Amino acid sequence: MDNVVKHLKAPVPVLFLLTLCSFTALLSTTNSAAQKQFSFTEKQRFDGWFNNLAHPQWGSIDSHMTRKTPASYSDGVYMMAGENRPSPRKLSSLFMKGSDGLSSLKNRTAILAFFGQVVSSEIVMGSESGCPIEVHPIEIEKCDEMYDHECEGGKSIPFHRAGYDRNTGQSPNTPRQQINRVTSWIDGSFIYSTSEAWINAMRSFKNGTLLSEPSNGFPVRNTMRVPLFNNPVPNILRTLSPERLFLLGDPRSNQNPALLSFGILLFKWHNVLADRVQQDHPDWSDEEVFQKARRFVIATLQNIIAYEYIPAFLGTELPEYTGYKLDVHPGISHVFQSSAFRFGHTMIPPGIYRRDGKCNYRKTAMGNPALRLCAYWWDSSDVMSDSSVEEFMLGMASQLAEREDAVLCSDVRDKLFGPNEFSRRDLGALNIMRGRDNGLADYNTIRTYFELPRVEKFEDINEELFRRHPDLAEKLEKAYGSVDNVDLYIGGMLESKDGPGELFTAIIVDQFVRIREADRFWFENDKNDMFTDEELEWVRSVTLWDVIVNSTDIEPDMIQREVFFWNEGDPCPQPGQIEPSTLEPCSYLKGFDYFEGNELAYIYVCIFLGVVPLICAGAGYGVVKLQNKRKRHLRMKQEEMKSGNKSNGITVEKMSVREWLHANHRRLVKVRFGPQEEMHTVDRKGEKLRSVNFAKCDTITVEESQVDGSKKKTSIGFD
Repeated sequence: MDNVVKHLKAPVPVLFLLTLCSFTALLSTTNSAAQKQFSFTEKQRFDGWFNNLAHPQWGSIDSHMTRKTPASYSDGVYMMAGENRPSPRKLSSLFMKGSDGLSSLKNRTAILAFFGQVVSSEIVMGSESGCPIEVHPIEIEKCDEMYDHECEGGKSIPFHRAGYDRNTGQSPNTPRQQINRVTSWIDGSFIYSTSEAWINAMRSFKNGTLLSEPSNGFPVRNTMRVPLFNNPVPNILRTLSPERLFLLGDPRSNQNPALLSFGILLFKWHNVLADRVQQDHPDWSDEEVFQKARRFVIATLQNIIAYEYIPAFLGTELPEYTGYKLDVHPGISHVFQSSAFRFGHTMIPPGIYRRDGKCNYRKTAMGNPALRLCAYWWDSSDVMSDSSVEEFMLGMASQLAEREDAVLCSDVRDKLFGPNEFSRRDLGALNIMRGRDNGLADYNTIRTYFELPRVEKFEDINEELFRRHPDLAEKLEKAYGSVDNVDLYIGGMLESKDGPGELFTAIIVDQFVRIREADRFWFENDKNDMFTDEELEWVRSVTLWDVIVNSTDIEPDMIQREVFFWNEGDPCPQPGQIEPSTLEPCSYLKGFDYFEGNELAYIYVCIFLGVVPLICAGAGYGVVKLQNKRKRHLRMKQEEMKSGNKSNGITVEKMSVREWLHANHRRLVKVRFGPQEEMHTVDRKGEKLRSVNFAKCDTITVEESQVDGSKKKTSIGFD
């Protein structure tokens, strides 16, 4: 059992020892009958189907998002909401721009800020564009300091509307319904994906483990080219090979170093549990070990999200669990996905600290104190190979998140990744636009649907905030005109005091309560017979701290137990709140030059495109000429056969002549004699022009004439 408690080194907290030992004990005490029963236990599907047996499609991949309020599209069907509202970029500049380097009011850590992205990826993927792509530009004001510093004007941020069910958006009775491309359940889809084929590519099929590098336990690289997201890297303006990415279950896992660290951590957590299950059940097959380990991973993830992360994020706990409810819909709501859960973006810092267990903070190769977030969008694999999960986890555990307010740090508000033709975008503007894309109603209307009183004037949104910033009400009045016209995202963000305000809190609580109560496989549902009482007790005891210290080389005393907060006396205080001025500069907005590096190819293509029409025209002309020649030859053969000249022994003579139509025009024709006493003139195509019968003519006269020194002219006369 040494490997089970490899982290137990003196001094060790008693609770930690009991947690690990109890898990091992509960596995080892499982009798053979229980082992046999496990083989027949229902296995949760990866795609989310058949969780609810009465409504099999609820919570599955590509299911509709849920509307908690009626759709408010401009035309009532599909056109973007808020046509009369200002540009999202202008609103972002007015209300979401501020100073970076302000720490969390509640001492929340960067672990909480970035773990929120894990939670989001676990239950929703609703912003990916549909096919064909619908582009709706976000207007940029002239001389925008980030996107139009040369004051050219006429620029816009590309915004891609989300994919939707094609059977909707055709009439007011069926307004556009966006779809969720992952399951709505907390079922480990961030780790295992939503596809059987995908997870099979990740599995080793040995002892229930996932395929990993033998040297460090990291996932293997994506040499099988599983369809992971591989966005262009903003710093170099090109798409790199997908084979450099780590093969994980969520296609977005390689977006930034922090998210990738959590992806690798939970990947290793599965293998840790699979090893422990295998040790205690050596007679189990690979599939049995894998499914049992997966069940423990999902259960611990559910426990961490519902009872550790949500209270730390909201400052309030979820209501007590009262059991599985068949009639509760788990669908991700539009207001949750498009606005409320995006509150976490305000806590994202512009950089990420890395440290070791002795509080030595690691600098970058350029001597900067932390990794700049905007320098590593979609380019995290190399830095992860150079660093370790331990360094990132320890660094984020000591690092304080950004302040909980309406302000986004510049690395996400100005320098978020974008497509090649527009390499930097504004996350605040995209969030506002996403709400309009999903047809969300205004802030006040949505408050009433969540049984909150309407605000009568702008100051009622957050009286404390408006006292500190008296000009804020005037800005809102000028931008929106009325308190009943405010975008949900702007109103909800302005409510914040030290975390999500009352509306966003209500939306988030509603969502996670529905996910929990609607899930037949929820770990606390004692009707599904998934866990014994001892196993359930162990699952409830596991925190994110347990996952970190058991899946990495981090010792228990190197990191605080409440990893979502850093309090006085916790290990290794941060050197200071990160400010962009201390980090490496990020490349500014660039447009991709499709011509650069392709000059010769461009010339060859132009030549090819110019020559192809000529070749086609020449080939066509040649084909026509050949067809005409064949037609003439065929007609001549047919006429010869009709005349029976071969059988009668009569020959046909012909010659080419020029026929004078008048003094200035002549044409080339052929004259044929016979086979009867006739003369025929035919054109170049072999079509007969006229015939002259000689039967009644006694004399044929051929004359040549020449007038005023001109060329001789031949005429034929008949008597």
